[in-house]
Order: sequence, then structure tokens, then C-alpha cells
Amino acid sequence: MKKQEGRSSTVFPLFGNHEMDWTFKRTLEQMSEKSAESGECLWAASQIDKNNIDSWIDAWAALAERVEKLGDASLQAGHSISARECYLRASNYYRTAEYACSPAKPAWDELWQQSVSTFHKAGALFDPPITYFRLSFEEFELPGYFCRPANDDTKRPTLFFVGGNDSSGEEMVVACGFAAVRRGYNFFTFEYPGHRGAVHLDSGCVKRKVYEQPFTSAFDYLETLPGVDERIALAGFSFGGYVVSQVACYEKRIKALIPDSPIINMQELSQRFFDRFPSWMPIYLRRKLLNLKLQHNPMMKALLDYSLYTWGCKGDLFDYVGQGYSRGMILEKELSNITCPVLGLVSDTEGPLLLSQARDFINKVGSADKTLKVLSLGVDGTDDHCQLDNFSRAGQIIIDWLDERFL
Repeated sequence: MKKQEGRSSTVFPLFGNHEMDWTFKRTLEQMSEKSAESGECLWAASQIDKNNIDSWIDAWAALAERVEKLGDASLQAGHSISARECYLRASNYYRTAEYACSPAKPAWDELWQQSVSTFHKAGALFDPPITYFRLSFEEFELPGYFCRPANDDTKRPTLFFVGGNDSSGEEMVVACGFAAVRRGYNFFTFEYPGHRGAVHLDSGCVKRKVYEQPFTSAFDYLETLPGVDERIALAGFSFGGYVVSQVACYEKRIKALIPDSPIINMQELSQRFFDRFPSWMPIYLRRKLLNLKLQHNPMMKALLDYSLYTWGCKGDLFDYVGQGYSRGMILEKELSNITCPVLGLVSDTEGPLLLSQARDFINKVGSADKTLKVLSLGVDGTDDHCQLDNFSRAGQIIIDWLDERFL
């Protein structure tokens, strides 16, 4: 079988299931931003039967509810910082529970709503408060957040950072926003069509092949916000790395571009991530083997079910490929239109396809100021997709690079 693209093999081996182990690490990493604690996460892990996905959902939901109640008690007693930290952790734990739900489960939407509501409770306790908005686009509402260092009229550079296939808007604020604000930047994110919050609000707001229009609306809105000037950097995680690169080929308000990872062929990558059987094997046999594999890996099945849902695909992976949902999502000659400074990030264990695409991207962009940073565990303390194992190092690299161009 082909090496899995995108996921680091460096995990805490708690469950003997890579996707569960990796998702546990992703949850625990938010400790660096006061959004997780090891003791709480280890308690949840102790309640989980790796062969019963419902035990995962129940354990994280129970932990989230307990921590949310601790936050309510602190807030009632006037301890706003304690309450804020509890709400951040509860939001993360609700998100982790929801991650294991296929969209057909009623808990999928319920847990997402709880993750969002607890994050809003936390956001109200920051100074200045985190602003939540819904951007009107076509017949949809696209949720997002805006954070800034101070409630004043000072003009500051803005980091506009979007997520990928399976991240949430709330996770983006924790993973990238807090680091940006601490360094004197405004932070802006929104959930474009097909992103988690967008499809929760409207199941018809699915992924599309061209993202110029929703991002034009987002830039138009961003320019109306206080303290925003022309120094806008656009960054994206994972699938968002493809999206922001596509947008940057045409949107001239982007003054710096940071795809993490740089993806230029979604058609190939979206199939390769799940279907790691030899290409010579007939589809009917690959379908049978994949279904057998997913029976023993319910976390991966939930991720695949969710991913297909965000494309509006009613069938399975092979229907998605055969019906061409991502066909033609390939960036080539148009990359030469990108002339702003560019920083690409990719980890050395993300697989040969992502590494190859990152190098092709950096070679093809038209910018004279372009850098590809290949990260490793030994040198950078991170070898995971989008640095989901080391937010601190990601923030250091990205914003230090921006400082040298914006300040």
C-alpha cells in the first residue's frame, strides 16, 4: 500500500489506531494556547474502546460538558480568566467528539454547535472580545472571526488565515490567531463554501472548483473592519493551501501568500489520501478492500464520510473520483500571476506527493521573493501536516517572515 499522504507517523500510541492516535495528538497540541490539558485528555483516552467509535464520542463530549460547567461556575463567581480557559478547552473537546461523527449522526451537528457556543463564551472574555460574524454570500452565510490586539484605531497588518478540509473556524483562531494577535497583528478567518462551519449551517454550501468569488466578498468585508490597512497576508492550511494559492492568482489585495502545505493538484491528492491501493488494481477490488479497511477504522470512515459530504457527493470515494468532483483542480501556468512574497511550508514526512507539489509550486510562482520551508522533527520540533503538532513553531516561522516584509 502507498504511504499515507499528509499525516505524520509520530503519535502517542494510545489506541493502536493511527487516526485515533493522530487526532488525540491534534487535540492535545492546543495545550500551548490554553485549550487543552494533558490530564483531561488522558482521562478521556482511558474511557475509549478503539473498536467502538461511540465510546470516543461519548468520552470527549462528557469531558467537554464537565469542563464547560467548571467555566460556568468560574464566570458566576467573577473569575473571568478561569472561565475563559475552561470554555476554550470545552470547545476543543466538543470539536474532538464531533470529529468522529459521520454527518448522518444527529450528534454531528449538536456537538459542532456546542463547540461553537463554548468558543463564543470564551471569545467574549478576551480584551478586546473576539468578533464573530456571518458573511452573506450568494444564498449562504459564511461564519468567521476577527481578532485584534487592542480596541483602537491603530492600523496594523492582518493575517487572513483559512482552514482546510477538516479544520473548524474555532480551531483556526486557536492554532494561528492567538499567535498573530500577540505579535501585534489583526487576525481574520472565515469558513468558505465546503468548510466545516459552512456545511453545518447549510448542507448545500459545499466545496467548489473556483473560490475567487467568496474570497472577493471576504476581502471586501475585511477592508471595512477597524485597524485594517493594505498589509494583508493570506494563508491556508491543507486544502486551504490549494484554495489560497488559486485565489492569489487573481486577487491583487494579497500582499503576502502562505500556503501550508502548497497543493497544486487536488484531483490527485484527494484520491491518494484515502485510496492507497495500487493503481493497477481494478476499482471493484479497491472499493471492496477500502470498505473492509474502513470497517476496522471507524475514525477514518467518519473523516471520509465528512469529506464526501462537504463536496455534496452522495456516493463513495470512487463515485467522487469517477464523477469528477475535483477534476481539473490543478494549478499550473496561472501560478506565474502570483508576484507578492510567498512562503510555502511542508513537513518532510508528509509523503512524496505533497513534497513534490510543494516544490513544483515554489518553482512556478512568479514572485521574486519566494521561500519553501521544509520542516523536520529533529530541527523544527514538528513533522506534521500544517504543524498541528507545534503551533508555536508555526507561528514563529510565519509571523517572523511577515515581520520582515510588513514592519
